[in-house]
Amino acid sequence: MTNRGRKHALRRRRGVITLELILVMPVLVIMLVAMVEYTTLMILQSTVTHAATVGAREAGKIADIDEVVEAVTVVLGANCIALDDAEGSGTKMILESGDELPIQFGDPALECDVPEIPLQPDEVRVTICVALTATPFCDALRSFGFSLFDKRLEISSLVKKELQQ
Repeated sequence: MTNRGRKHALRRRRGVITLELILVMPVLVIMLVAMVEYTTLMILQSTVTHAATVGAREAGKIADIDEVVEAVTVVLGANCIALDDAEGSGTKMILESGDELPIQFGDPALECDVPEIPLQPDEVRVTICVALTATPFCDALRSFGFSLFDKRLEISSLVKKELQQ
């Protein structure tokens, strides 16, 4: 093959590489954005789960609602989520005790489903509901037709009450 033939073959190959890049790059970008969003969602779920666990532990110590709310607020605050009782805040906490009526704190307009499993008299359950609109979730996949922004996280944690001495 002559020198001129090699140059022509290299030029054709560069065109094929550019075409492959143009075809594959959007798929790679969408996958990268999806991985970042999924990771953010898993971090938020982990934070809400930890907040429910901490709240249930505090409630299990026979703490009053203010102490439970403060403990949950501290944990949620680490990811810029505010447990607030203002309407539209997108966050709610429900404290259930086996022998008392449930106590709710948070957004009165937010629907929050608690587990239907009945509690024993010595158990306490904390359920935390967080709408994704109340979190630092960016919802970048919306432009590709996939949105999670209207969803919410609902996490419950159950503990036994500590014995009072």
